[in-house]
Amino acid sequence: MNTALRDGKYVKMARAVFSTGAAFVINYLIQLVLTPFITGTVGAEAYGFVSLAKNFAQYAAILTAALNSFAARYIAVSYHEHEIDRANTFFSSVFWGDMVLGTGLLLLSIPVISLLERFLNIPPAIVADVKHLFFYVFLNFWLTTLGCAFESAAFIKSKLDLTGLFKGLSYLAEALFLFAFYRFLPVSVSYVGAGMILASVVVVIGNLLICKKETPELSIRLSHFSWEAVGKLVLNGVWTSVNNLGEILNNGLDLIICNLMLTPLAMGQLAIAKTVHTMFHGMFVILNPAFQPMLLKSYAENDRATLLDELKLAMKISGFAGNIAFAGFAALGLAFYRLWIPGQDIRLIYELTLISCITFIPGGPMQPLYFIYTLTVRRKVPCLITLAGGILNVLSTWLLIRHTGLGVHAVVWTTAVLMMVINFGTNPLYMAHVLGLPRFVFYPGILRNLLSCACMTGLFWALTKLCAPSGWISLALCAVFYVVLGMILHTLIVFDRGSLRLLLGRLRKKGVK
Repeated sequence: MNTALRDGKYVKMARAVFSTGAAFVINYLIQLVLTPFITGTVGAEAYGFVSLAKNFAQYAAILTAALNSFAARYIAVSYHEHEIDRANTFFSSVFWGDMVLGTGLLLLSIPVISLLERFLNIPPAIVADVKHLFFYVFLNFWLTTLGCAFESAAFIKSKLDLTGLFKGLSYLAEALFLFAFYRFLPVSVSYVGAGMILASVVVVIGNLLICKKETPELSIRLSHFSWEAVGKLVLNGVWTSVNNLGEILNNGLDLIICNLMLTPLAMGQLAIAKTVHTMFHGMFVILNPAFQPMLLKSYAENDRATLLDELKLAMKISGFAGNIAFAGFAALGLAFYRLWIPGQDIRLIYELTLISCITFIPGGPMQPLYFIYTLTVRRKVPCLITLAGGILNVLSTWLLIRHTGLGVHAVVWTTAVLMMVINFGTNPLYMAHVLGLPRFVFYPGILRNLLSCACMTGLFWALTKLCAPSGWISLALCAVFYVVLGMILHTLIVFDRGSLRLLLGRLRKKGVK
């Protein structure tokens, strides 16, 4: 492969990570301000319904995932092979299929939402407010579903930095909207759902503009719709739906279980813990798309040596994100919660969050490797494993709550244990198998990452014991210092000289040009 091209793709990756990371920080700041405000004014119970409404939209997305999960792959491959007619067939088929599915699910949600208090344990004072919240969330789901096809343009042209820019603008628009409504109108949890709609409008418009500028050859036409294309996408994507169902059984039913088997307060406390967990998980959402265009290109060119090098590099970078999330929160989590939500059960929420974040230790380096299943269109086995784990998770949680005194701890512990087993055991072996690589090829990277996390956690914990932060400024300074220190540790432990020299050399060469 041409050296200049290889240098350029790494810089594009870094640029995409930076722009999307900036958007992530903006969103994090919104959550940082919004969460204590909602919990302090309408209570933790009401905040729990925000997360629960988003989970219900994820349940609906199981159906659309079958159509959309492989859309970018097939559109991009056809485009790169200069088969523009075939690319337009997939492009249009995805759009019209999403139009039918999204509209149908939105219409079906309306009668369910109107009778919501019959299915969930909702405090009478906020029933109407919660119903409005659920409707806005499903309206947002409809809008984002319609925009899925246009996301492929940035993927094709490696313009993910532009999508990061529009995401940042969407979060700013959402923040201004929420500030105005919470400042000048009576408090309502439903504003969160309305703000999500505004943010999605900005993102969809951004993707439309990128699509028009970068891939003008792609167009939406009813005449391009093909049942054969839809069938091909769904046939391959159905396993993504199965996998999403398994993930929902692993993670997405915990709030419902808390609502029905415990209390709305327990649901709210778990929702706060999951908010922080989701924020940390957002780092992987930022990193993973940045790796995918170069992985797709190497796979399409059948350059397996380069593909393996890129996968190992992605593991090291993504592993740092998981390690810094777990180690940093283990050391600073209590101080953070004392400052952020002083009126809540700090110790309980900290424990719930820490247990949830344990999955980042093996999950961090594994995150970019999940794209292997998309590249190879080999989804059946891992999806069945996830589904089996999800079913076992729900049954274990139900039994533990019913027959032990673990309470809400049972919800997070079952997920943590099962995900550790999957990420350490089954997935690395099967990923190597589908690529035709040695069985244990990914384990050295995973074990080095584990050592890095152990060193980080021990060091950060000791430093916090010596000098615990007492305010936001000291907490922020500690966090920045820990990130820099953790990066040094992770580099020394995980990066070998060859991969480090490769990454730095390519970035330096591009910077000189």
